[in-house]
Amino acid sequence: MFVLLLLVLALVVIVGGIVAIGAVALAHQRRRIAAENQVVPGTATRAPSAWARSHDPEARLHRRLRDAMTALRAVTAYDTAATVTLRADLEQSALALDDHLVAISILHSGARTAQLAQADRAVAAVEAGVADYATAATQPDLRALEADLAGVRERLRTADDLRRGIGS
Repeated sequence: MFVLLLLVLALVVIVGGIVAIGAVALAHQRRRIAAENQVVPGTATRAPSAWARSHDPEARLHRRLRDAMTALRAVTAYDTAATVTLRADLEQSALALDDHLVAISILHSGARTAQLAQADRAVAAVEAGVADYATAATQPDLRALEADLAGVRERLRTADDLRRGIGS
């Protein structure tokens, strides 16, 4: 009887340990997926975690924004007040656009088509702004830097204008 009780106790401990390890692994995986889904690291996104693998147009645009912000953070820039401000503005524009994508995703299919076309142009403008920023912020010549940053500001204005036009 005593041996049977010890076997049952050992089985309970083993099963409990397996369940605990599984729970920890699941929690870690959820945190990792949520972190990978963020457009800007450390800033929560309203985008569903299913968008990480979805082929929906909104999900693809979300991933393009996320990838553009990853490229933005990878730039080894000459940090000046202007470049830091523009980087923050690009990030804020991407976050606002991502929120619009979430709103577009809940519209019925007839209303989404025009909104998605506008959102696609806005995402393309953010991507172009990031590319221009990467070129501009790596210029050691201050005059060339300022001229190139003006182009980034124009791309940012275009993206913001397009974002504001979504839903109008």
